[in-house]
Amino acid sequence: MDLILANQSLYYLPFESFKQTVQELYDICNEGAIIFATMMSDKGYSQAIRGEIMENGLREVKGHPGGRLSGSSFIRFTKDIEELKEDFKPFKPLFWGDYELINLYNFEGSVQHFIYIGQK
Repeated sequence: MDLILANQSLYYLPFESFKQTVQELYDICNEGAIIFATMMSDKGYSQAIRGEIMENGLREVKGHPGGRLSGSSFIRFTKDIEELKEDFKPFKPLFWGDYELINLYNFEGSVQHFIYIGQK
């Protein structure tokens, strides 16, 4: 494999499964392969009801009735860039940053995501 795109998907995995998945992705990549991944910032869904961090690293997020997120989701939030870089070891970091989606009505608070681009 030469390219992995993991856009807004890996943060639904419990921490141990996440670590195992990142290692497996690294293992199946060809030398020089690129990974592009996004992770939900700890600022995400600040307007929603967020449960405590569970043993598996996930937090239950309950949306607002009538909102885009009306049920429950379980998300592992990323605190900062340092945690992001740690999460994607063993890949060599090429770029990291963040983005905020357009959020016209701010029903859910910030929807900030971190971006990680790395190479095997």
